[in-house]
Amino acid sequence: MDSVPREVRRDTLFILLANAIQFFEGQYLMSLEISVEVLPKYVQIELSGFYTFSDMMEGVEKFRFEADKAGRNQILLDTRSLEGRMTESEKFFCGTRMAEVFGARLKTAVIVAPGTLTKMGEMAGVNRGARLFVTESITEAIGWLEKPSAVSQV
Repeated sequence: MDSVPREVRRDTLFILLANAIQFFEGQYLMSLEISVEVLPKYVQIELSGFYTFSDMMEGVEKFRFEADKAGRNQILLDTRSLEGRMTESEKFFCGTRMAEVFGARLKTAVIVAPGTLTKMGEMAGVNRGARLFVTESITEAIGWLEKPSAVSQV
């Protein structure tokens, strides 16, 4: 070990430590469970497990994949079973990400747990071109999805 310069040992240790952190974070962050049901008019996606921001941001791509795979342009996203809560800034970034990934093509209703509704994510997404509605009510969410949209589908 004495023949290896100190800087090389330090750099190697840093790389090993960074890889270990990445591995353990990856194990921890894979706690979001996704169940998908394809219905005649939309894809219903239920999320459960422990909420993490990175899982949710990655999940947006998965949600679009599931809608594309099913040939649907509407998503009912039920987040009521998630443990943990989103901050206002996380809601903003998720709404923005949905606009980037879904555009106006996917009409998405999100059901949140009672007492957590703020509309921050919805406003961020809608202001960037998404067709997005966030509510605490499954009845409102389904009603909104079934209502004809004024936006043409791309």
